[in-house]
Amino acid sequence: MTREEAKTILLLYRPGMAEEKEFAEALQEARLDPELAHWLEQHLATQEALRRKFREVTPPPDLQERILIERKILRPVWWQRPPAWFAAAASIALLIGLAGSFMGERIPDRFADYRARMVRTVLREYRMDIVTNDGEKVRQYMQSRGALADYTIPKGLQQVAVKGGGLLGWRGQRVTMVCFERPDKELLYLFVLDRNAVKDAPSENLEVTKVNKLTTASWSSGNRIYVLAAEQDPDAIRKYL
Repeated sequence: MTREEAKTILLLYRPGMAEEKEFAEALQEARLDPELAHWLEQHLATQEALRRKFREVTPPPDLQERILIERKILRPVWWQRPPAWFAAAASIALLIGLAGSFMGERIPDRFADYRARMVRTVLREYRMDIVTNDGEKVRQYMQSRGALADYTIPKGLQQVAVKGGGLLGWRGQRVTMVCFERPDKELLYLFVLDRNAVKDAPSENLEVTKVNKLTTASWSSGNRIYVLAAEQDPDAIRKYL
């Protein structure tokens, strides 16, 4: 599948949609192609911005009645006042026309945006690109694809079995994801990104916060940013660090 073919398919993809079969291959291409991943991120952000603006447009309560009246009664154009629904439609058209300017203010480029994007990815039941309990093979896989392979696994997490890994993308940057499996079969996800990829990278001090359905622990070390995500309470996730 070419990049343009993937874009054509993903034009119909919207934030929150299930990763259905028709989108699966194109989404996989986006994970492996940083440029396509950046395009998809902007496309989804545009759709989300429009959805928020559409919710702000409240149609008048008598919209249906006015539409029916307008259909039945023909008036000279120069005597007819613009109906309320016309104003609402004009507002929506204006919003679409200004979508580009909205995006100029809403491009998700901060660390919190990156962290939320990674959590959303795994909550969509993202499939690993490599399944193995050999951590070294995961590193070799990442290195062979130009992704970060010089990451450091926290001591606590070294006690958990490796499950595999995946290659993700964020704003043209490749993200390394290493997956671990606890004895109860629950997964933990470690994401590694270059520190220069965000303007507000976290400090070296651990930051634990809930994002969507997962608890995340974030920190920086050297020129790398780390995010550990799991279905854990905030205190329990610290034992893996």
